[in-house]
Formats: sequence, structure tokens, C-alpha cells
Amino acid sequence: MAWLLSFPALLFGLVIAAPASAAKPVNALRHGDIAPAGAFRAAYAPDAIAAARTPLDPANVPAHLRSLVPLAEYWGIGDDVLREMLQKAESPAKKTALADAANPHNAAITAWLDSWPQGEPMSDEAAAFMYMQQGLDEMGLFQTR
Repeated sequence: MAWLLSFPALLFGLVIAAPASAAKPVNALRHGDIAPAGAFRAAYAPDAIAAARTPLDPANVPAHLRSLVPLAEYWGIGDDVLREMLQKAESPAKKTALADAANPHNAAITAWLDSWPQGEPMSDEAAAFMYMQQGLDEMGLFQTR
């Protein structure tokens, strides 16, 4: 019975002891949020694009595509809003350089992605390549040669 009396104190102690990282920022976006794109853009921190990039391991990429790893790291952002912000911020020359480098490999990238076992989660590397191709398509630059 004594534990019932100490239970509220225990809960209070757990709440007080929660790390600061457990606090949710006021403007945090959550899965399933629906709002105009401008509202989402306003909620991102200034370094959100850089923070969204995932370091990739070239060893997890087929040898014939490893030269594209830096481009996939830079352009392969999974968040739609951040990817759009990146695309709008970059120069036409940088976008053309991406297209010139990636387009000759699009068929090989797609074949690699299509070979992924169904129902198995993609690696960070495969996802970045997929989002890089999606970005090319969104910018009207995707071509298969």
C-alpha cells in the first residue's frame, strides 16, 4: 500500500528528470501534418537542408555508381519541402552539372534500386540515390540515355 502513496512522487521525479532533448520544439513538424508548403518552410531551422543530409558509405553502392555518392549525399534529401528549397536555392549551373553527371547513369541507378528485395527497407545510400533521381525529375532534368 505504501507504494501507492509514493507513485505520484515517482512520476513527478521521472518528469523532472526527463532530458532536455525530450522536449518537443514548438514548431516541430510531425508525420501526417497538413499545411501549405510556406508554413512548413517557415518551421524549418536555417540549417535544415544541411542537417537533412545523410553521410553515405560508398561500400554500400555498386562500384560503377560510386563516383555519384557525393552528388547523392548533396541532392538526395528525402524531405519533399527541404528538397524543393534546395532546388530553388541552387544555381542553374549546379543543377545542370548534376544532370550531366547523373543522367548517363539513370538506367543503372534504376536497375540497382529495382533489384532491392521487396519488403526490405532501403539502405541510406539507395534512398539518397532514389531521392536524387526524384529531384532531377522534379526539376525537369531527368533523362535516360
